[in-house]
Amino acid sequence: MSFKNLFYFIIALLPCRGIAQHKLFSFDQVQSRNELQEWGTAEKIATQTVEFTSDKINLKIDKNYQLTIVSKTNLPDKGIIYLCKDEKSNPITVMLIDDIKMYLYAKTRRFLINFKCQSSLFQLADMD
Repeated sequence: MSFKNLFYFIIALLPCRGIAQHKLFSFDQVQSRNELQEWGTAEKIATQTVEFTSDKINLKIDKNYQLTIVSKTNLPDKGIIYLCKDEKSNPITVMLIDDIKMYLYAKTRRFLINFKCQSSLFQLADMD
């Protein structure tokens, strides 16, 4: 294969890599809002993970959330808002901020999760 053909092959694969990318973060503390909409103190929990794929978000906070991404909006400064549906088609909003923290809004429940920096994993999905 000539260098020129190899170059075009690599360029053609780049968009596929972006689509197949997923993120996996771990956390061990969760904050929630009270009835006055004030953030409570961080509650220590067993280490959990949250996984972002191109069409799903899976995590456990107060319950298991298996979310289907309906739309995604990129914000300035590396922020992303995901509008999702849970297993029962309830609307859930997830806001990922610079891969360091996440907000989850589900009905009247509000959560703030700060990711553990040293164990944040950025992985590329296996390309078959």
